[in-house]
Amino acid sequence: MSYPLFIGIDVSSKENSVCCLSNDDEKHPLTRFSVSNNRPGIHQLKEKIDRITEKHAFDRLLFGLEHTGCYSTHVAMYLQQHLKFNCSNVTVYKFNPGMIKQFKKAHFLDAPKNDRVDAWYIAARLKSGLLPHPFTWNEPLLALQKLTRARYHLIQNLVRESNVLMSNLYLKCSDYNLAFNKTLSATSLAVMEEFQSAEELAETSLDKLIDFLILHGRNRISDPEIFAKQLRKAAHSSYRLPKAMADSVNLAMASNIRVIRTLQEQIKSLQKAIQDHLGTIPQTLDSIPGIGPTFASGIISEIGDINKFNSHKQLAKFAGLAWTENQSGDFTAKRTRLINSGNRFLRYYLIEAANSVKVRDPVFADYYAKKSAEPKEFAHKRSLALTARKLVRLVYTLLKTNQLYQPKGEYR
Repeated sequence: MSYPLFIGIDVSSKENSVCCLSNDDEKHPLTRFSVSNNRPGIHQLKEKIDRITEKHAFDRLLFGLEHTGCYSTHVAMYLQQHLKFNCSNVTVYKFNPGMIKQFKKAHFLDAPKNDRVDAWYIAARLKSGLLPHPFTWNEPLLALQKLTRARYHLIQNLVRESNVLMSNLYLKCSDYNLAFNKTLSATSLAVMEEFQSAEELAETSLDKLIDFLILHGRNRISDPEIFAKQLRKAAHSSYRLPKAMADSVNLAMASNIRVIRTLQEQIKSLQKAIQDHLGTIPQTLDSIPGIGPTFASGIISEIGDINKFNSHKQLAKFAGLAWTENQSGDFTAKRTRLINSGNRFLRYYLIEAANSVKVRDPVFADYYAKKSAEPKEFAHKRSLALTARKLVRLVYTLLKTNQLYQPKGEYR
């Protein structure tokens, strides 16, 4: 019969509080201690656990800690990968902090908040059963995850800077978007910088404007003359700003443009690194039309080991692509929302991938069109979320079977 030791660790930036429970007495820990959250501290933790294991003859060690970002990464890695305990049967679990919080509320409505108490609740949660999939250290995937999450944060920053730029651009040239569909293209940003006002743009000679567009468009504009006429027309019809305000707007836009160009450059650099890194990891997600190296990397790095999910429904819930249920008696709500929990990085990459796949794959295009035609609020967002949910089933199947995508196969 197994005789396990349950070890809860409350991780902080400077120290780790440890609480050890056995099956014999839940309320009275075998021991409590704290160690520094560094390499000497984790080795000290190992020595203490080895002494307890030998004294009480435990044959299984279960470590639990909250998923607290960078602070828990080294602890989980050392426990699972680098430390050799006297007991060879070692399992590490990383809990979502929300799970521990709900567990505390279920057992004590007014539980105090300190490191010692939190460590006890983590150990008690280990002992209660119904545990998540054990933590496993997968260095290639975790390294890839750092790259895809860095790209995610750069994209969010780019969106914020772009929104500020667009608000200032409207003040400077309100009809500018009638000429440019891609307002963040290199040519568009060059026009914003070169011409200080809508009046200056409108009064520029057509030949000079055409030459400017050819130069900065690198001969990629199909008909520069028509494009130049559209741009002058937009400048003519735009509102005018007083000079004092125009100078402030131009200065703010110049700052935005510098930041945007830097972000675009860094995103390109990261995407190249992501593509190179993905080449070392076997996967078949990029066989789906519309899913390139970036989206495939973002998805597989967040999923990790697909075997920890028993079904595509579990994977969808992990990604936050599941809907709440509101039912009582004979009442069932017709309008439900996406759950608030889930991995926001995985949800982002799945939705972005779905938006790309629906353009290139007829199966997903038909599904998106069908959902868009339904008379519902937020038609695009709803249809895209449902398309991403459909994509989850395909992703789950391909990762489980390691097969290539068959457009007219069983994945529809």
